[in-house]
Amino acid sequence: MNPDAPSLARGEALLRHGTGSDAVLPAEPAPAVQELGALAGFGQTWTSCSARASVYLFDGYYEASAAEVRLLKQVPEGQKGSGTVNGDWLIWATADATDEAGRAVIERVVSSFAGEE
Repeated sequence: MNPDAPSLARGEALLRHGTGSDAVLPAEPAPAVQELGALAGFGQTWTSCSARASVYLFDGYYEASAAEVRLLKQVPEGQKGSGTVNGDWLIWATADATDEAGRAVIERVVSSFAGEE
């Protein structure tokens, strides 16, 4: 996928909105783009907590929704996982279940994808 594609820019803007001024580092999406059958994806980790967000682009809403259902069934013990679909985008965020700051990041980032941007 062309990294300059308008759809990719939209996904990046949605994640930036939820990230705010938090310090983050780029990361590979987890799970991998190929594992979910996505067209493209990117991710980031937070430096202040255990939160990690992965953003995936799919062919459409139904493919993204199906991937979200699969991920919700696979959250490892000791982790909190949450996601949402916005058009052909899926955001998937995780943090240690005991990490209050990480859980707050998950809520904020997922809300940014679900809300009006």
